Amino acid sequence: MNKKEQILTATLKLIVQKGIESTPMSEIAKAADTGMGAIYNHFPNKESLVSELYFYLKAKESAIIMQGYDPSLSVKQRFVYLWKRMIGYFMAEPMDFMFLEQFYYSPAIDPKAKHEGSLYVSVLDSVYLDGQAQQIIKEGNVKEWIGFTSGSLVSLVKLHHSDYISLQEDSIERYIQAAWDAIRS
Repeated sequence: MNKKEQILTATLKLIVQKGIESTPMSEIAKAADTGMGAIYNHFPNKESLVSELYFYLKAKESAIIMQGYDPSLSVKQRFVYLWKRMIGYFMAEPMDFMFLEQFYYSPAIDPKAKHEGSLYVSVLDSVYLDGQAQQIIKEGNVKEWIGFTSGSLVSLVKLHHSDYISLQEDSIERYIQAAWDAIRS
């Protein structure tokens, strides 16, 4: 692992433990076993460090959910496939999941960065838009429908990571079906 990767890994761990606002650069340097100068050689400030970590994780998320994706499948099949892949990623990589949640809901983060991050998974937009064009997904703002769907499914992942529930393959399929039922025309 090179120095930049060490810094990103340390940042991820600390932010998940302490929060974005409560993680100073000095602690990141210490956790990455490097000096402040090395951090500033790679990142001009904390905001750019946190943003780069966010974009790195969004690219990772996109690559994982797109692996094996077939755009010729039906809208419902693509919907199910993408949400299963996303839930699988979030369950397998809890630190990534917790960081992405913190980043997205932090008031300290520039909304423009959040929007740019959403472009990494824009394939979801196309599935919902295709569904609306075929009149099998309810009319309305696609971003709102994605938010509605992800809100329920992501909440289940949170409950899973807090050991309140234990998501299994059959329950994941059942909840994805319930999300589909909620948005279909």
